Amino acid sequence: MKNRKLGILSLFSVGAMYGMYGVYSRMIGDAFGNFNQNWLRNLAVALIAGLIILISRSQLKPLLRKDIKWIIIWFLSGSWVAVLTFIAFNNLKIGTVYLVLYSAMITSGYLSGQIFFKEKTSLTKIISLALAIGGLAIIYKFSIAKEEMIYAIMCLVSGLMIGVWNTISKKFSDNYPNMQMVLMDAIASVIATLIGATLFKEILPSNINPVSWLWLLIYAFTQVANVGLIVYGFKNLEAQIGSIILPVEIVFATIFAFIFFKEYPTLSAYIGGMMIIGAAIIPSLEIIFAKKSPSPDLS
Repeated sequence: MKNRKLGILSLFSVGAMYGMYGVYSRMIGDAFGNFNQNWLRNLAVALIAGLIILISRSQLKPLLRKDIKWIIIWFLSGSWVAVLTFIAFNNLKIGTVYLVLYSAMITSGYLSGQIFFKEKTSLTKIISLALAIGGLAIIYKFSIAKEEMIYAIMCLVSGLMIGVWNTISKKFSDNYPNMQMVLMDAIASVIATLIGATLFKEILPSNINPVSWLWLLIYAFTQVANVGLIVYGFKNLEAQIGSIILPVEIVFATIFAFIFFKEYPTLSAYIGGMMIIGAAIIPSLEIIFAKKSPSPDLS
């Protein structure tokens, strides 16, 4: 049975934890290199998930034939995001990356909801979509030079892939335990980022500060919770609504940047942040205060 209220709570929690990713990245710094940091973190995630499965005595379920194509799409759309985003962040302004990335993610989530799950667009969803993208545009203004276009396209593709990864798990997540989903995603990401490290000839330093290892481990524990909550949240919500809620990460990231690094938000960050919060709250309140009715089929 779908629990849409818990789905909302799950994705708001994901937004809060995603907001800490910038803090983790800065604390870790360039101690590992981007790709090495990714495969090491995902290896830790796989080990943590495996340990939880072992302790809880959960049984891993064999993959169903009807799920294989969706699982492959899930793997491919999620595992290469780190590679594309890394290249974009190193060749474009950060504001440009965020605007393109999140706008593409929201749009992809909407289209995924319509194409794969036959979701209908309502006035509430349209208003929320406009608020979310409008808020992003206010916070992150950008211009792209001709020579930067290839990196902008990479960023756009990354955002589209994130939107698919967020939503496509709805096709098969009912058939497997959440922790098994976390484990599968981590293994796929280890493989993809190891390939990235090899292609970019990234060498793992031998003298890494123990503090960096500690932050990497904290990051990994957070990711275990995040992937599980994303799968659970989208399992219980429409793909379109879930895609609107996730950009609250930007608001939490701004708050954490102030708390940890004393980075003061600008007026545009306040205005854009309020619009993003409004975009997430409007459909959430509609669900919370809706009269009880049979749960819609979200599969």
